[in-house]
Amino acid sequence: MDSRKLKGVSETVIKFQSSLKDVLDEHQEFHEALNGEEPLKLFGLGEKPAEYLFDISDILFWLDSEAYMAELDFWNGSKVRETHQEISDYIRESDQGTVFSALVEAVKRKRVTPFVGAGLSKPCQFPLWGEAIKKLVTKLEDVSTSQERALQPASSYLEEVKRLLSEGKYLDAVQLLYENDKTQVENFIRNTFSLPTDGQALGERIRGPIEFLPDIADGCIVTTNFDRLIEETYRKRNRPIEGYMHGIQDRSKFVTSLIQGERCILKLHGNVGDQNTYIFSQQQYSDAYGEEIDFTKPLAKTLRQIFVSSSLIFIGCSLEQDRTLDLFSKVVKSKEFEIPDHFAILNKPTSHVEKQAKENLLLEMNIRPIWYEIDSDGGHTKLEKLLKYIADCANGRARLGGF
Repeated sequence: MDSRKLKGVSETVIKFQSSLKDVLDEHQEFHEALNGEEPLKLFGLGEKPAEYLFDISDILFWLDSEAYMAELDFWNGSKVRETHQEISDYIRESDQGTVFSALVEAVKRKRVTPFVGAGLSKPCQFPLWGEAIKKLVTKLEDVSTSQERALQPASSYLEEVKRLLSEGKYLDAVQLLYENDKTQVENFIRNTFSLPTDGQALGERIRGPIEFLPDIADGCIVTTNFDRLIEETYRKRNRPIEGYMHGIQDRSKFVTSLIQGERCILKLHGNVGDQNTYIFSQQQYSDAYGEEIDFTKPLAKTLRQIFVSSSLIFIGCSLEQDRTLDLFSKVVKSKEFEIPDHFAILNKPTSHVEKQAKENLLLEMNIRPIWYEIDSDGGHTKLEKLLKYIADCANGRARLGGF
């Protein structure tokens, strides 16, 4: 037998194996599970035969690639089930399987619009509304005490702001701040909610539940946030958002993108980089919504269009009564439209009475809540697990847990 022919074949095989190394290395965890603790031993010929060690994963891949893929699929399925077992059990035990399944089905049909609040920006080192406003109040109190002449009037309105904060009326509080010191509020927002320009630092900031948004929705997104985390999250996934509407400023084919189901974003209170888009003062609210919610106004009209044409998913929102909920309530009460099911993923209040009251308020607007419990340390890990489970179920990577 001419071994030179085999040598040429062997060299070709070795080159091919090398070209596949990076691909196979991506499944290292699977290989470790398949191989066990000890490699397979094979022996050569002769009185003192050479000993050859082989991993089972290598043998299976090269001798029976179909069997290798079957084992990989089984292992991936097991890992997915293990990943989602805790949250699946929680959904079943809390008797929320029906509404969760309906939400997954809406995501599958690609008829969902995330409505994102400050809760999704919190893990990315941005403050919640209440935290941000309190920080601004502290800053303004320091300024007022250093300006003796302005002490009394400044203290007067700041005390009212603190009262509103204690009652959870954050929009009312920031509106009062804005109308008394517009320059300080605008400067504070710009400094507080801007993202770093350094690429590596920016990448490190994008973390937590917000990373699952592109897996859940690929069309319109509505947000009360000023920051650009959503835009950067989609850009990071090579799915840039083309259409946008900031406050009442329709700058880039938003309506066209909305109608055509393309990626677009509506930032209700404006964009951090453009102070002309901010909506805070009573006059700005009137311009955007009308005194009594006027659906001929661009922002009110756009919100109504979104509300009646797709299923909203409220994520990271407190959903306290505000202009947006007032608008949705008015649309429902008008009975002019057939309202689709909407959903809200909310942290469960400690008080049953409070939970029942909020649930009733939301259900009247056809918003079906999914409640989750906050961690003992105040964290929201269940929110992240819920979003990942929704994404994996909708994209076929996981199955609903038999609710």
